[in-house]
Amino acid sequence: MLLNVVLVLACMEFAKGDVFPSLLKTNATMAVVVDREYLAEFYGNITMEIERYLDYAKREFLRHNGLNTQFFAWPAINLKRDLSILLSITSCLETWKLFAGAETENLLHIAISEQDCARLPPNSAITIPIIERGQETPQLLLDLRTMDIYKWKEIVIMYQDNIPDDLLTRIIKSITRKLAKTTSSGVSLIKLTTKTFEDINYVYSSIRASMLDINPKTIGGNFLVIVNLDLVEKIMEFAKELNLVNTQNQWLYLISNTNNRVFNLKRFKKLLREGDNVSFIYNSTVVNTTCDEGTMVCHIRESLTGVLKALDDAIVEESEMADQVSVEEYEAIRPTKSERKRYLLEKVQKYLTEYGSCNNCTKWKLEAGETWGREYQTPGENSIADIQLVGTWRPSDGPSMTDVLFPHIAHGFRSITLPLVSFHNPPWQILVTNSSGEVIGFQGIVFNIIEELSKNLNFTYSVEVIKNYQAESNNSAFQTYNNESVDFINMAENSYIKTYGVPQIVLDMVHNKSVALGACAFTITEENKRMINFTDPISIQTYTFLSARPRELSRALLFISPFAGDTWFCLATTIISMGPILFYIHKMSPVYEYKGIRVKGGLATIQNCIWYMYGALLQQGGMHLPYADSARIIVGAWWLVVLVIGTTYCGNLVAYLTFPKIEVPITTLQELIDHKDSVSWSYARQSLFEALIKDSTENVYKTIYEKARDISNKRIMIESIKAGKHVYIDWKIKLQYLMKQQFVESDVCNFALGIDEFCEERIGLIVSTDTPYLIKINEEIRKLHQVGLIQKWLEDYLPKRDKCWKKKRSVEVNNHTVNLDDMQGSFFVLLIGFSIAVFVIIVEKMWFKKINKKKNRRVIQPFVT
Repeated sequence: MLLNVVLVLACMEFAKGDVFPSLLKTNATMAVVVDREYLAEFYGNITMEIERYLDYAKREFLRHNGLNTQFFAWPAINLKRDLSILLSITSCLETWKLFAGAETENLLHIAISEQDCARLPPNSAITIPIIERGQETPQLLLDLRTMDIYKWKEIVIMYQDNIPDDLLTRIIKSITRKLAKTTSSGVSLIKLTTKTFEDINYVYSSIRASMLDINPKTIGGNFLVIVNLDLVEKIMEFAKELNLVNTQNQWLYLISNTNNRVFNLKRFKKLLREGDNVSFIYNSTVVNTTCDEGTMVCHIRESLTGVLKALDDAIVEESEMADQVSVEEYEAIRPTKSERKRYLLEKVQKYLTEYGSCNNCTKWKLEAGETWGREYQTPGENSIADIQLVGTWRPSDGPSMTDVLFPHIAHGFRSITLPLVSFHNPPWQILVTNSSGEVIGFQGIVFNIIEELSKNLNFTYSVEVIKNYQAESNNSAFQTYNNESVDFINMAENSYIKTYGVPQIVLDMVHNKSVALGACAFTITEENKRMINFTDPISIQTYTFLSARPRELSRALLFISPFAGDTWFCLATTIISMGPILFYIHKMSPVYEYKGIRVKGGLATIQNCIWYMYGALLQQGGMHLPYADSARIIVGAWWLVVLVIGTTYCGNLVAYLTFPKIEVPITTLQELIDHKDSVSWSYARQSLFEALIKDSTENVYKTIYEKARDISNKRIMIESIKAGKHVYIDWKIKLQYLMKQQFVESDVCNFALGIDEFCEERIGLIVSTDTPYLIKINEEIRKLHQVGLIQKWLEDYLPKRDKCWKKKRSVEVNNHTVNLDDMQGSFFVLLIGFSIAVFVIIVEKMWFKKINKKKNRRVIQPFVT
């Protein structure tokens, strides 16, 4: 409850502060602060002049009402809410203190202050610094800085040695002084010695020597050159010669020894080059005896005239408004205090701009070079660098800008159209055509990048299409693509050829600067840098190889997989040897004679002992047990061995059933070479990989190059890879397309990619060798990499993930159900056992018949007659 009361009171107080008495009922009140301490001995004369001129101005200009005036001899005053206007004549520090109070009370503040004083915000107040002629430079630079016309954190000041030390000190202070909402700047000074040399050639040599050691990386790339007009041309030449002028650096030439007879600086156009950021500020002061020097009295008179005329216009406007509505309606719609302040401010500023004459003969012009993209325009006057007027500066009202001081820093290419060249090469650049073959749009990774470059560097573009190259390199005409989706199958065709081998026509167009940029993805190679240059990589493509996906090994002998061959051999030997051992221990034991037990049958024969040991191994036991303790110890030990063997076998058999055994995969180039007797390989022809391994001294790459096969028929190569007899080496991205294509056709994952990735191929855009925009383009490409846009665009054109998209090459099995393939080995054993049993019983039958036949022959039959 208490909080609500406080809020209501605060709102009422705020509303009260915005109350502005009607000019129809009450005279406006103006506070005039004339700082006695600041003016010293001039205080009395200035005060009398203000009073005298106010009496005159009220009679002449304020015809519809009056104006109350309150004078103060010190700036530390309480600005009452019934005040409307504040006129202050005091120091810079006190001016800003008064402004803070006037802003709170919505007063129109007109401040007359000392030179080198930061102006009050022009949308809130009027500032008039009193500047002596010839001393404008510090105030000029300070005004440009406070109005954010230049934003430099580091500044290199190159100044001629004829500048007085006190003026140089003021210039440095105006640049480095910490101000509200304006950061201070670091300054590096370079003095250009010209007075000590009489020979102009020595002067030029000295200037060049002073500029020779400049390193923009350490001291910054923002240069303020304060010299005479006759030195500007040479400094521009030296700066260009020493590579100090580019798209990153900014050069501002401040020329003071000129006047209104110098109409412009068009003669410096010939020194401007493509991509320069060069601007000029030069003195255009009118040289005659009729100009007012801009004394304090002159500015006081003009300011008071403007205020009284604006106040009179406000009274007339308010009177007309009151005549059209009722009293109650007028009270509801009449201007508030803040609205009245804005009205008066605009009126006074307009008056001073149009009719002000105090010190207005002093004028400086600001001109900027327009250079970006000019050489790519239509030949003629428009293609030559130009210098345009972008603003003026006067002591009374400061800078008046029609454009920015460095147009290309703020607006890049300023919406000009740059010519580009491209051709169809998915997924890098995709030309979208209609049914008649006309190009109607552009897609692909490269054009996504071009779109971002055009937005950030502020240009539009036109594309010259190379159609013949598509037909020659791919043996196909342009393909029509849907704007929403692109056929991934066709994207992989010969893409490496059209990035590694740059078409000669594209090289020539970029080299001759017929186009500003090759909107094509090309492999960055040193050999092509003789004619063109490359941007930073937009993508790095690695090579790997495509092989058959490892298959499960046959499970016919799964039941013998838990033990190795030597284990099975030892186990069989043990069974065979343990039978005779048990037989002899059983036979030699004296227990049977001692107890009178007949030793016949059972373990009394060696065959039965062997079968007993075999039955115990299968955990079947036997019908007979030995009576002798020695034989029982042998049997017991064998049971323990059988327990360990059986448990181990069962556990391993479960593992083999759950995780099928697969072929040993080929994952690296070295493993591929190790399998050269059973597997062949090939690689992409006319590619960077072929060029690198051709002259390589490494054994692996030499072997790959020398033993490679050339399979021209793609279908045969695919079938060979499926059969596990061939491996194909190419871009990883292209192999992914091939895998996707085969999966779409067969719905089976037959291929796997190698783990080994090698031979990184850097893909970039192409520009001319001497283009000044490479730094800017690379900067934008790095930003796109940092935010992940290029990677995102690349993934958009890659095949979508499916069940074949696995990094692991092993076969993963979850919740495996035992099937006939797993159990076929046991059926084979049963079949073999049955076959042997049948064979044995046949042999037994035949043997039995043979024995019976012999017996029958021995028996003498009786003679019967």
